[in-house]
Amino acid sequence: MPANVLVPVDGSSQSFAGLVYTLVSFPNATVTALYARDPELVGYPDLDLESRDSDDGLRPPGERVLERAREIASGYQHEVETALEVGRPHRVILAYLDEHDIDHVVMGSHGESPVVRPFLGHVTEAVVRRASVSTTIIPEPQSELLQRTLPGRILVPVDGSEQSLAALEYAIDRFPEGRITVFHAVALPFEYDRDAIEAGLGTIIDGLTRRGERILDSAVQAIADEDLIVETELAHGKPARSIVDYTVENDFDQIIMGRHGRSLPARMVLGSVAETVSRRSEIPVTLVVGHGETS
Repeated sequence: MPANVLVPVDGSSQSFAGLVYTLVSFPNATVTALYARDPELVGYPDLDLESRDSDDGLRPPGERVLERAREIASGYQHEVETALEVGRPHRVILAYLDEHDIDHVVMGSHGESPVVRPFLGHVTEAVVRRASVSTTIIPEPQSELLQRTLPGRILVPVDGSEQSLAALEYAIDRFPEGRITVFHAVALPFEYDRDAIEAGLGTIIDGLTRRGERILDSAVQAIADEDLIVETELAHGKPARSIVDYTVENDFDQIIMGRHGRSLPARMVLGSVAETVSRRSEIPVTLVVGHGETS
């Protein structure tokens, strides 16, 4: 369970939504809101800071952003530590992780930059790729996140890897009150349709489906809490697309998955499925650092 959570904030709605997610999801954690001022960037206007009076306008943007962070935390009866650093944001964030014993990062998918999906903001992508700790990415503005009742419905994709099982363990340990669905997408070497089955490929599909069912069964059996009931779902199709589509079609509130799956070794890059999901998802995505994965 996270004890020290870092929330980079820059004035964007997604970054403040990350703070709200943290306060709701990790009420007992020490939370630090970090503002990194890039000396090489002229900057965009503060998107979500409503105070525009002349006195406030004289204060540096970083101070105003952190003051807003403290106000949000106060609304949840929570104190938040704040830090203002100067430097390239992704480097500041990564250095802060190592120097302050941070064990989880929550950040918006995009900051003040106007670039939007399907690309992560360059700061978020750099941090997610290089961070040695689990990371939660918040794609929604604060107003939309507030409409969710967290932890809500949680989708945990599994593929039989240790990383995916670590994600399931994380979800159960942190959110036992959530409605957890363990999900596996059967990746096929062709499009899953009736024509493929009629073309004599049904045997291949059946074999892959049985393998997927075994993966789901093994994941459920690995759950230590025998009283905890989880749902399972098997789909056919490209894993990343299947994960994102299933969450949209079934009103999920967040995704928790391993940073790497079976197809890639644990290393300092995102697995292709995790990367695509984190870019395409319309709901919060937590990428869990798996067992034995190091920085």
